[in-house]
Amino acid sequence: MQWEDFIKSRIFDPLEMKNTLALSKDFPNAANKCSPYTKAEGKLVKIPFCQIDNLASAGSISSSVNDMSHWVMMQLDNGKYKDQLVVPVSAIVQTRLPHSILGNGGVLFNEGHFALYGLGWFLQEYCGRKIVEHTGGVNGFVTSVTLIPEEKLGIIVFTNTDQNLFYDALKWDIMDAYFGKPYRNYSNVYLNSYRSRSASEQKKDQGLKDSVAMHLKTGLPISAYEGNYFNDVYGNMSVVSESGELKMKFSHHPNMYAKLESLGGNRFYATFSDPEFNKAVFPFHVENGKVTSVTVKVADFVEYNPYEFTKK
Repeated sequence: MQWEDFIKSRIFDPLEMKNTLALSKDFPNAANKCSPYTKAEGKLVKIPFCQIDNLASAGSISSSVNDMSHWVMMQLDNGKYKDQLVVPVSAIVQTRLPHSILGNGGVLFNEGHFALYGLGWFLQEYCGRKIVEHTGGVNGFVTSVTLIPEEKLGIIVFTNTDQNLFYDALKWDIMDAYFGKPYRNYSNVYLNSYRSRSASEQKKDQGLKDSVAMHLKTGLPISAYEGNYFNDVYGNMSVVSESGELKMKFSHHPNMYAKLESLGGNRFYATFSDPEFNKAVFPFHVENGKVTSVTVKVADFVEYNPYEFTKK
């Protein structure tokens, strides 16, 4: 049985999650759906829904707050939904058992005394309660689900732009209200932090644009950078000249490219056509006057690690 068939028959159907899909390939045909958004050059822009079924269990499920409330109610009722056992309580308990130590804990305004990780759940203490929670995110969407088992409280926050911290701020404001704590306005605190970080990033980006505007000479002729490249994890990539521009094209993302502009020497300012992948500096590596490889880095939200592509 395929993974998507298993969770439909064992999870979605028993929980009456009728508007939940397991695979991203089915999302475009959904009757009632939202669109993903990100920010580019300070503006909110609509982006394509990502196809991630090759890592389906890590982020391909799409759902609604109503459907997810059924799943949360099951979690808060020891695996039962409408008095019917869906998930054995022993499995529920095992997911909330600490398996990794993350640190001493602590949140913005109230002390916590531990930060742990179970099986698919972050575990911490807040206001004397055990908090079981996890965030989620794919291109254009960020979410959070929080359980406070002692209070039989579940909090679900879905947003359809990946450039916000409201999905996290709201859950803390709800918990504070529920626990009788003062109103903290987490959203405003997070917003100020976001603005400060954005200003720093914009300053850095403007410096790179200023360097591009100087038309700095490349270390080698442009033709030396052109050609086919390969990475063991990703696969094939090519660098080509089109209409007077140097572009990087990716075999598994045929509708996307990165425009390369010289920063002098063998470094290039890369701007992706899909704003979700952001901008970066790509250094080409040269030995004995020949390009041997290039380091490619995309936005941390997409992939934290840089990829080294070797020239064929």
